[in-house]
Amino acid sequence: MVPNSQIDMVVRQGDVVARGHDVVSIRKEWRFEVEPEGGDFVVGQPAIATAVAIAKEDPAGLEAFTWAQQVPVMQRRTDGNPPPQFAEPETVAGHGELAAGHSISSSLILKKDGAAAGDGRLVWQHELQIR
Repeated sequence: MVPNSQIDMVVRQGDVVARGHDVVSIRKEWRFEVEPEGGDFVVGQPAIATAVAIAKEDPAGLEAFTWAQQVPVMQRRTDGNPPPQFAEPETVAGHGELAAGHSISSSLILKKDGAAAGDGRLVWQHELQIR
């Protein structure tokens, strides 16, 4: 992915849902506020977070990147909080279970490339990882 991606994020805990979106640089850590709807999050209880990023992929293409993970709900985030530590990725297919502390992400790239670009076809690349 390249800088300045559109990010849309949703966090859900029970019936409480929070949404946020922004244009961010993916070359560095990003964060933005989400506002709960339908109540308040319960601090200390987990929530499910998911995000989608759309980025320009060269030459003449786009990448859609999705991510989902169970996250702890904290009273507030401070700059002193350490970034999450992820294990080495493993490639997966189909369906399964996601262990606590792990995330799942997917990347789909669609672009004009090489010989395929000459006849109007696009090439694609897809990757699904659990960390």
